[in-house]
Amino acid sequence: MVVNKSAIKGLVPVYFATNRVVTGGPGLELSQISYGRAASNTLGYVTVSIPVIHKMGEVEVPGTTWLGIKEAEQDGKHFRIQKLNRLSREEFAAAIANPADSLMLFVHGYNVAFNDAAFKAAQIAFDANYKGRVMMYSWPSKGGWKDYDYDRESALFAPDGLFDLLQLIKQEGKVSRIIVIAHSLGSEVVLGALQQAALSQTALGITELIFAAPDVDRDLYLQRANQIKAAAGAVTLYASSTDLALLASLKKAQSKSRMGFVTNSGPTLVPGIETIDVSAVGSEMFALNHSTYSTSRAVLDDIGRIISSSAHLKPPQRTPTLRSMPDDSNTTYWMYPY
Repeated sequence: MVVNKSAIKGLVPVYFATNRVVTGGPGLELSQISYGRAASNTLGYVTVSIPVIHKMGEVEVPGTTWLGIKEAEQDGKHFRIQKLNRLSREEFAAAIANPADSLMLFVHGYNVAFNDAAFKAAQIAFDANYKGRVMMYSWPSKGGWKDYDYDRESALFAPDGLFDLLQLIKQEGKVSRIIVIAHSLGSEVVLGALQQAALSQTALGITELIFAAPDVDRDLYLQRANQIKAAAGAVTLYASSTDLALLASLKKAQSKSRMGFVTNSGPTLVPGIETIDVSAVGSEMFALNHSTYSTSRAVLDDIGRIISSSAHLKPPQRTPTLRSMPDDSNTTYWMYPY
């Protein structure tokens, strides 16, 4: 594919591992990557182009008319996949290995297709001016609002593949820092992989672990809290009382609360996990074409400071506008002011 360089702001290589079923031969087309569940990972990389009209905090994708006709992709208006290549395990390890580099691994949430996951990983890195390796783990989400049950089953199926990827990064990636960002139902996948690491006594070397509106049962979160803290040098959790996906999950699961949900008494707190209430910044974290650009940018700014810093900074050090919130147990959390 020929890229119109005057129509784009930049190109972001995104390495990927996916346990989606991939059909066809050694070549790779987007249409070959399905929502079926595979027993092992396919590895490779995509190159994502950022359109010249890009606004920080947004992923610009084609819209659909009221007649259901989808707008054609254009380099100057939309995020696009310009290259898509499959790599062997050896090629993948060699490509990511750089002792001077950090690596950011994005694990997407519910209702996310493969290309949308690549777009979001690229957008986070581009907006944060992140210079390290960018990677995503794409588990078999069906990519539809009505497919929550399928996606939840896929999230329970996916930890084996993520654990395998994390071991590959640790053993052969040889990077200076490993940053994992888990969104929504992707947090369930991450918790499953961390449990496998704990049970097998495998050190994964995660430097920063970030949960964005994690869609995980509150009781399961509390049960796994020690495993989470043991797996990473620092853990940050962004929680919300207004996130639409979390509200839908609460209703669907008939759960009293979720890991990333803020109840009337506040978020679920675990000492040693830095929790930030982001209810004030909008209803859709990491949404595509969301309408809360000006406010959700605040969260992306904070994430950007985490992934781009050489050492961990406490929330008020990196984002002074956060308000400190002591609660009954004297554990501090922070919140964005309304």
